Amino acid sequence: MKPWKLTGTTALVALLAVNPALAAISPEDVWQEWQDFNATNGGSFTTGAVARDGDTLVITDLKSTITTDSGTSESLIGELRLRDKGDGSVEVTMSDEITFSSSMAGGDGNPATGATGRVKLPGLVGTVSGAPDQASYAYTIPSFDLQLEPSTEGAVSGKINMLLSDAKGSYLLSGPDDAKALDGTFSAASAALSIDMDDNGDRFAGTLNAADLAGKLTGTFTGLELPDAAAALAAGFGFDTSLSYGALNYNLDITSETGPATLAGGSEGGSLQVAMNAVRMLFAGGGKNASIAFSSAELPFPEVKISYAESGFNLTVPLAKSDTPQDFSLLAKLVDLNVSEEIWAMFDPTAQLPHDAATLVIDTKGKVLLTSDLVTKGDTPPEGDLLALDVTQIQAKIAGAELTGAGAFTFDNSDLETYDGIPAPTGKLDLRLVGGNGLLDKLIGMGLVGEDQAMGARMMIAMFANPGAGPDELTSTLEFKDKHFFANGQQLQ
Repeated sequence: MKPWKLTGTTALVALLAVNPALAAISPEDVWQEWQDFNATNGGSFTTGAVARDGDTLVITDLKSTITTDSGTSESLIGELRLRDKGDGSVEVTMSDEITFSSSMAGGDGNPATGATGRVKLPGLVGTVSGAPDQASYAYTIPSFDLQLEPSTEGAVSGKINMLLSDAKGSYLLSGPDDAKALDGTFSAASAALSIDMDDNGDRFAGTLNAADLAGKLTGTFTGLELPDAAAALAAGFGFDTSLSYGALNYNLDITSETGPATLAGGSEGGSLQVAMNAVRMLFAGGGKNASIAFSSAELPFPEVKISYAESGFNLTVPLAKSDTPQDFSLLAKLVDLNVSEEIWAMFDPTAQLPHDAATLVIDTKGKVLLTSDLVTKGDTPPEGDLLALDVTQIQAKIAGAELTGAGAFTFDNSDLETYDGIPAPTGKLDLRLVGGNGLLDKLIGMGLVGEDQAMGARMMIAMFANPGAGPDELTSTLEFKDKHFFANGQQLQ
């Protein structure tokens, strides 16, 4: 089964539980639109009966099947009711429970895999309005209870349960069946996840709870039926999805032949965003005020504790070839990281170093010229040129020392000889180090750095740095100019 393709159990449950009707004026139009959309995406329906009961179209024993070259997914709804509300909209209700199963054949040394499960949706109500090619609908789900039993032949088995409370959403689904565009939002008051899995005697069990979930999803389903990601993206497939959450906590227990282990933690909230289309890819997220505790029989001490005030990452890259430069960016951030004293004691048993919180920030952006698509068929490597790199921020703080910096560079891609295959850069990086000599002295006193090594380090620092305005402060400007390298104005290459 193609990993990018929206098929299988997850897609099936989402389609049936969240999108029970895809638009229209009459119940018959809603039902027809649903069938057309499912067929376009590789699925088929069978029913026990489809008949009018007054103002309601009643569909019984609705079975949905999605078959690919790798396996099959099926689901069953006992009854689906589409009621004409008399105002140009349709109310959607269904049986309180959906059952489903999936199977994927093995081969080439891989075992067969599968899953069975059910979803309970008591009180689900949807309202569909608009036209077949411009469907707008809203739904409420007081409780969404998913139970899943995945298995791998001869190995993995177990149970997964997810419970959402007070879920709500609204969606606009527009366009023809083979090119549907989705724009919607989702929220839930809380989510609870429990897992209990066994892999040949190794057990993994745990729970996760989160509050105040909110999500957005926009996407175009053009090309979803195509056999690989490159073809689908070229045809117009794309999505942009984001999720935010409030207070979160988790607790995991792991049992293996090496002994038991536990992982527990939480945070005050966070977010995640993933987007991809033929032009760009985005992967971003972050969290705040998180804590983690880990214990294991293999650790030399009872428990490791880690906490941080803020984390963040953002990777944005272009995917399509272009005749003009395109932007990219990379951000990695971990602010006020604290570790337990047991970890410090491993390399600082006499507490000579300041055990202050550590911070690492790398924030960059730049421009590239892609001469081929990054997502390609086969093993053909992508091609392109790096044109510019802006170092917006560098910050590294640990044990009483702090390094900061910023700079910008451009690159000459016609010169790959001056710096051994790297396009020749032009630009400079300004750096500032506070507390570096003090840290080096403490490392010498602890025996972690020898006198000869320290002397060599200080000689190197003297070549690249100048004294700053404050105590134990050094500054340096590293510059590439006219195919030469300079440190504080002194040519080194």
